[in-house]
Amino acid sequence: MPAAVRSAWRDVPSLQVKQFAGLAMDEAPRLAQDILDEIRREFPHLPLLLDPSGEPLALVGIRRAIEGFVRRLTDVSDDTAPQEQPPVVFQEFGRGQSLHGRSLDALQAMYRLGVKLAWRRLADLGQRLRIPPPAMYELAESGYEYLDGLVDQSVRGYAEAAARQAGERLRQQRRLMDLLLEEGAGRAAAPPDPVKALTERAAGIGWPVPERVSVGVLLRPARDAV
Repeated sequence: MPAAVRSAWRDVPSLQVKQFAGLAMDEAPRLAQDILDEIRREFPHLPLLLDPSGEPLALVGIRRAIEGFVRRLTDVSDDTAPQEQPPVVFQEFGRGQSLHGRSLDALQAMYRLGVKLAWRRLADLGQRLRIPPPAMYELAESGYEYLDGLVDQSVRGYAEAAARQAGERLRQQRRLMDLLLEEGAGRAAAPPDPVKALTERAAGIGWPVPERVSVGVLLRPARDAV
């Protein structure tokens, strides 16, 4: 079994690591806003949803991602520290793409843009504090590993939303079929306005109600039919 690779950050004096992490954490709110501004310039049609406090949900997610990534730096010297996980809000971003019928391609492009801008800012901090190049190279690699985690969260949210949509569509199809069968059987449980009910349920699954229909009757073949 190969030995674990020693982190280059273990060779950086702890004071420098703390200074770098502290400055990066202080920079996180402004960096998050800069990233969001740049994303909105590149993707002007991006909907800006708000969280319960009235803050843009995207800004919250970007800031938490930056803070979570920076906290990983302070854990490199502690083998027992749990690894920082990507913010779960990125699952919400994936769900949003699915619910609005969009693919994950644009979302991943936004993530890559954010990582590029974040790396530039962190590289500037590293130069100011004279962080050794091997540690900064490792930081860049860690950034793209962290990006993979954000994408995984979004893919999970996207898949969950798609599964729920498929399940809801199946339920609506069954309700529509039940209504058609009830109407045909003349059951007392039929709605007072079956045409309206049929139209509404059909619209829920994107099925336009035809003006005319053809009926086919299937007869059970005789036992001796070949």
